[in-house]
Amino acid sequence: MSEVTSAPTGTHEPRTVVFRSTASDGHRVIYHEPICPDCGSFDITENEVDTGDGINELGLTCEACGTAWPVACVVEWDGAK
Repeated sequence: MSEVTSAPTGTHEPRTVVFRSTASDGHRVIYHEPICPDCGSFDITENEVDTGDGINELGLTCEACGTAWPVACVVEWDGAK
């Protein structure tokens, strides 16, 4: 996503982002909000998505416009900062 946008007026409040990892591994899993990054819709489903390289991953799909994105991302995380 190259742009940050607000959810359309009248939509639900976003939920808190959940971080999950062990303190010793230096990584965090950041779960994405189930709000479409393109159209702002909350009509989202969670499915297995073919990435095109023979790998399927769990993804979120917007029922309104068809945009798909991963359920979560893994990032390096230094808990000391």
